[in-house]
Amino acid sequence: MSGPARLALGAFLVAMSLTGAAATPTRSASAPSRGSAATPPASGAASAAAVASAPVEFTGTLEAGTTYLAEMAYDARALRIWRPVKEVRVAKNVAWTIAWTNIDQFPQLKNAATQARPQRFRFRVVKNDVVSGSPVMPWMSTYRCEILAVEPVAAAGPSKAAPKKR
Repeated sequence: MSGPARLALGAFLVAMSLTGAAATPTRSASAPSRGSAATPPASGAASAAAVASAPVEFTGTLEAGTTYLAEMAYDARALRIWRPVKEVRVAKNVAWTIAWTNIDQFPQLKNAATQARPQRFRFRVVKNDVVSGSPVMPWMSTYRCEILAVEPVAAAGPSKAAPKKR
């Protein structure tokens, strides 16, 4: 490996470790741990799978192995993919995209009427591929995600304008 490539790899690893450390939530000493005595003991692999597949509301970060609930909108102008409505947070100098591994199992997502309005996805991040073609190019993070369920986002009722102050 050449010197500049080794330097770029080292810088990336340092940035990723700092990003991971910053994103790790801290827990106070009084907060109960996940395995506290208040929760009954889990029985077998079925309960472990249920805990692992319990969906988490998407807040901006994607982790492999996690199941999320998120409002998605179809990006008809640029990438022509379903993207989260909330901003995806990634490390500096990293571009990202989502590759839906089983989108063909949801033909309604290819319908123009469906694409015109947001949908609520339950999905699991299967893998995150991070690559760079060159030290001067940004890193590319491709999240490989599996759709588990889709439902339309409930339309908001008619909103009343606030009365004007006189």
